[in-house]
Amino acid sequence: MIKDKKHLIVGAGLSGICLAIQLVRRGTHVTIIDKGENFSSIIAAGMINPLVFRRMTKSWRVDEFLPYLNSFYAALEQETNSSFFYELPIRRLFSSEQERNFWLEKENNPAFQAYMHPVTEEDKQYDNAKNPFGSGRVKGSCFVDVHSFVEATHRWIQQHAKFRNELFDYNALDGLNYKNESFDAIIFCEGFENKNNPWFGELPLDHTKGQTLTIRATSLPDDVSLNRKCFVQPREKGTYKIGSTYEWHNSTTHITEEAKEEILDNLSYITDEKVEVLNQEAGIRPTTRDRRPLLGSHPQHPNYHIFNGLGAKGYMLAPLLSEEFVHYLEGNLDLDKEVNISRYFMPE
Repeated sequence: MIKDKKHLIVGAGLSGICLAIQLVRRGTHVTIIDKGENFSSIIAAGMINPLVFRRMTKSWRVDEFLPYLNSFYAALEQETNSSFFYELPIRRLFSSEQERNFWLEKENNPAFQAYMHPVTEEDKQYDNAKNPFGSGRVKGSCFVDVHSFVEATHRWIQQHAKFRNELFDYNALDGLNYKNESFDAIIFCEGFENKNNPWFGELPLDHTKGQTLTIRATSLPDDVSLNRKCFVQPREKGTYKIGSTYEWHNSTTHITEEAKEEILDNLSYITDEKVEVLNQEAGIRPTTRDRRPLLGSHPQHPNYHIFNGLGAKGYMLAPLLSEEFVHYLEGNLDLDKEVNISRYFMPE
């Protein structure tokens, strides 16, 4: 049991937030340290898509993740007296006849029926966007308004735990003591800055830069997220978030004209409208070569843990994985072998 124990979490992005919430709910005394510069969670689109469009496959463990995240975010809205979680259908504009056939092959498969509407004549003739090969509608998709989520959950954590807005000093960590305070466990949730971590920095966590635009448009629909070459996510009336780029092994956080042009060029596959660009943002996704998160404990320091590498699907993965991680800390559950850092970080 971890009730009444003291846990220190380093990093208050999506991973740290979800872990802090799960631990506090179990009666754990949580201190979370964050320097106040979020380069991933705060700029993400927060879109939750149960499908992988390239070959029309299901997202990893989606049958488990989707029901859990729906209850997790809905309950958290109630606890924080906030609104940040919304249903939003996705319309995939097929990029080829082959892609359309992939969809048609799967739409009546019982394993996919919870996530795919059968293609109708309306889908074939959809005219609110370029639609040369027809389109398919995704079931179960939704999104998290990440700015509202982070603001609401940070307030909740400040009310239920200790929140220290400062840079974590690795040199000040002596065993389980940090700046004259003793803890039972240290959990690192540092995103791409894990590269600086003396204990987990050797893990293969890549820095994948992503940029998004906020635009104003008049021809795009406001009741569905369009997807082809990029995503188009409706926000406040007449504005949309679109993106994103994938710039591998890039940890710079400035916006670039090249990324802006790339996103607008991708948007041209959806609409010919000359949209107005209102804002541009850049962030760094913590990604792994096998596209699976990094969870587990250090082989020589068993009370040092990592919860990181959630990548582009973080808002889908974080709720359930954080609960599973807490059960792991309690000794009640083995980590999924696909996320356990033992796949890279073998004990000596």
